Amino acid sequence: MKDNFLIIGDDPYIKEKEEKAVRDKFLSAGEVDLNYSVYAPEEIESIMNSLGTAPFLADRRVVVVREAENLSESSMEALSVYLDAPLGTSTLVLSSASSFSKNKHYKKLSSKLQLIKADTPSPVKIKTGIRNFFKKKGVEVSAPALELIYELKGDDVTLIKAELEKLLNFSGGKRIEVEHVESLVGRSVTETVFKLVDAINAKDTKWALRVLNDLYEQKKQVYEIVGYLSWYIRIMQRIKLLASRGENEGTISSDIGYSPAYARRLQIQAKKYPVARVDKWVSLLMDTDIDIKTGRKEASLAMEMLIVQLAKS
Repeated sequence: MKDNFLIIGDDPYIKEKEEKAVRDKFLSAGEVDLNYSVYAPEEIESIMNSLGTAPFLADRRVVVVREAENLSESSMEALSVYLDAPLGTSTLVLSSASSFSKNKHYKKLSSKLQLIKADTPSPVKIKTGIRNFFKKKGVEVSAPALELIYELKGDDVTLIKAELEKLLNFSGGKRIEVEHVESLVGRSVTETVFKLVDAINAKDTKWALRVLNDLYEQKKQVYEIVGYLSWYIRIMQRIKLLASRGENEGTISSDIGYSPAYARRLQIQAKKYPVARVDKWVSLLMDTDIDIKTGRKEASLAMEMLIVQLAKS
């Protein structure tokens, strides 16, 4: 059991990372080519043959089955029988979506495998990971910049990692600020987003939907647009809190990480958002995010409905 594994979860980056960790635990770089195999669930004959084949010039053979949740009943039964008396020279790795836990064969199979979770990390863990990534490279990242990275890329660890590498190269070793994230990760769509917000504040849904189409033409994905709107309302919340404490424009500008002129523009916008409206935006954005992630609504339809609802708020 200890040398056979079930990697289960919905984060492709983490699953790939865990597959590699198991591979590297049992095989050196020179042993991988002839002793490491990756199969689709329908290739059960090849899977069983590989598990039964002695490793070549190595102590171990590693066999990975991806999308294991799609294994047929007969294939699951065959693997279960194999795992009753697994070969000591082969390591089986089943990599599956979290939905596999609902399969009737899951309990029996998982009891014979070492379980490795590959779930999407929490927001706190993702943000900590972003901060630690830059810390290891000796580069500072401002709190507002870190928040914007998360808002734009959400919990997609693969996308976040790619953007962090770009930001690192772009920064030249200097502190990463909001404008760097906007320029590189957001691809300078801030002004277009302001147009979208202006249209929403004017309760002009036709104008808002035209701006939304402009964002699509800029190759912006729905989750990115939701991210920008989430960032915007968080900034509104923060400005209103600081203003209620009697903080001056300079302090507010420094806190949110923008130049005084830019911060002043945001402070003017914040006056249009009483607490009840802020709460309504937060609720609508959360509902839309859930609708998209769970598949309850098609992404573009959910986005259009969100725009209409925000304009009515």
